[in-house]
Amino acid sequence: MGSLEARLTRGVHEWQFSTHRPRRQDEDQHDWVHLDSETPLTEPVQHERYLFARTGSEFILMPRLADRPVIVKPMKPIHIAAGQQGTLFVSTPLWMVGMVKDQREPLFDVPILQPKESWFGPNTLKGDLCYATPVHGRIHLADLPPRAFRAVTPVHFHNTSHSHMPLLRMNLPVPALPLFYSPKQNRLWTSQIDVIQEAPGRPPRIRIDFHTPPQAGAVQFLSPARVAGGFARMFDSFFD
Repeated sequence: MGSLEARLTRGVHEWQFSTHRPRRQDEDQHDWVHLDSETPLTEPVQHERYLFARTGSEFILMPRLADRPVIVKPMKPIHIAAGQQGTLFVSTPLWMVGMVKDQREPLFDVPILQPKESWFGPNTLKGDLCYATPVHGRIHLADLPPRAFRAVTPVHFHNTSHSHMPLLRMNLPVPALPLFYSPKQNRLWTSQIDVIQEAPGRPPRIRIDFHTPPQAGAVQFLSPARVAGGFARMFDSFFD
């Protein structure tokens, strides 16, 4: 999957999960292939073993959103004019979880493309550890190509104030978002985030629209938000 090599092996009393991740991963590489069971993984290989009294015949692999917020920084600064609104479509990297029947917690939960860690906040004492990744943000959805290992989040901005609203850098709270799949588009989606700026100099109101985005069309529900509640703190540092 991209540059990540992974192999899942079933034994009578254990599942084995083996991976090879190069030191540097190309986050634009989204091709994937099936490896032959006899083909060895590239060294070095990391092995994880999960013991069971007896393993079942079913194993589920599912995509999931990142386990930390993701910093979004447009390549060119964006300004929403006074009284105007618009939507920015942003894509963020996916994780992969492995689950077996009757187990509530996944056996593993790993990034497919490991993003870099970064700090988001006004100083070194106040803020959050996040991910910084090349973010593809587009005003027109057609300009954002479907990518196998990234999900799209619509961020809708509504500036009701009397001055323009600058968008320089924001902290997308992806752990608070559910994940959907659009078969027609072959694209993964999250719920929409609404940002309402009511007065200059005041923090905007942030809310999650838990309806599926209208641009996604008919979708299949894949996974709930990682953070089931109490995610208001994430919005305290939405803008830097």
